Amino acid sequence: MPARKLAETDVQIQALRRYILAQCVAITSSIDTIPPEMILQEMREGRLRELRQAVGALVLVVERLTDRPTTEAQP
Repeated sequence: MPARKLAETDVQIQALRRYILAQCVAITSSIDTIPPEMILQEMREGRLRELRQAVGALVLVVERLTDRPTTEAQP
């Protein structure tokens, strides 16, 4: 059972990595084509808050894998 769980976890991490990279490229490309004045401050703040929450979730996974708390990417 542990070997199967380890394999599942590896597949999940690789899928997450590919998905995150692809989405970051897509988002960056979109942002680069939008004039800055068109992005409302409320929208910008909301999106930044959501992204920081997502980073916090990733930090929890990193901490679990390293078996110790990390100080990286603290929102």
